[in-house]
Amino acid sequence: MKKVMHPLLHLVVHLVLAISGIICLGALPSLFVGLEVNVEAYIQTIKQLCVQLLNPTSITYGDYDRLLFPQLFVQYGETLIIFISAFVISLVVATLLVYGLLHMSNKAQARVKAFLLILESIPDVAFILGVQLVVVWIFQQTGIIIFRIVGTWDETVRALPIICLSIPTIIMFTKMLLLRFEDELVKDYVLLAKAKGMRKLYILHHHIYRNVMLSILFFSKTIIWFMLSNLFIVEYLFNSMGIFMFIYDHPTAEVFTISLLLLYIPIFCVFHVLRFIAPHVRKEEI
Repeated sequence: MKKVMHPLLHLVVHLVLAISGIICLGALPSLFVGLEVNVEAYIQTIKQLCVQLLNPTSITYGDYDRLLFPQLFVQYGETLIIFISAFVISLVVATLLVYGLLHMSNKAQARVKAFLLILESIPDVAFILGVQLVVVWIFQQTGIIIFRIVGTWDETVRALPIICLSIPTIIMFTKMLLLRFEDELVKDYVLLAKAKGMRKLYILHHHIYRNVMLSILFFSKTIIWFMLSNLFIVEYLFNSMGIFMFIYDHPTAEVFTISLLLLYIPIFCVFHVLRFIAPHVRKEEI
C-alpha cells in the first residue's frame, strides 16, 4: 500500500504545483503597470483566478460578457483534431521511413541523415508558406482548389494545417526513431537473437519495435511542446478557429489560464500513465 501511495502522492503534488504555476503565469500581466511592478494587483489577480476556477461555468469573455463555456470547448476540439491527427500521421510516416532506412546501406543512410539535417534547419514558417504557395500555384494552373487555405467561422480548415504541422514533426520523429533503433540494434539481446539465427526483420517487429515505440512515446514531451508552439503559428496563418486563436482574440487572464490547463492536464495524465505501464510492458529478453 505504501508503495502505491508514495507515487500517487508525488503525482498529486506535481499536478498541484503545475496548476499553481499556470495560475501564476496567467496572472503575470497584472504584475506590470507600465514600467512599475504592482505586486498587490498581481496577488489580487491570482486570488480572483482561483475563485473563478472553482466555478468555471460562470466565467465570461468578450465585450458582451458571453459565457466562456461551451464556446471554449468548440475551439479546444478544433485544436485537438489538428494536433492528434498531425501527431499520429507524423509517427506513422516516420516509422515507415525509418523501417525503409534500416534496410538501406550505411552510405545511403548517411545521405538521408544529411538531408534531414538540412530540412531541420529550414524555419517552420517556410514550410507553411511553401505549402500555401503550392496550393495557390496548382489553383492558378488547373483552376482546382485541392485544399482550403484559410478558415472562417462557417467553414473550418483542417487538411493543410495538419499537413503543415506534420512536416517538421515527421523530421523530428524520424531522427529520434532512427537514433533509438540504432541504439537497440547494438544491445546484447539483439546480438543474442542474431546469434540464434533470427532474421533482422523478425527482431525489428517482435522485440525492438515495442521497446523503441514505448521509449519514444515516453520521451516525446519535447515533440509535443514543439508541436503546440507550431500550432499557434499554423492557426494564425490559416485562420483556424482553434484554442490558440481564441486566446489571441481574447487575451484575458481567465481565458489564458483555463486554455493552458485544458492543454496541460491531459498531456500530464497521459505521460504519467505511460510512466506507470512502461516498466511492465518493456522487455528485452528473447
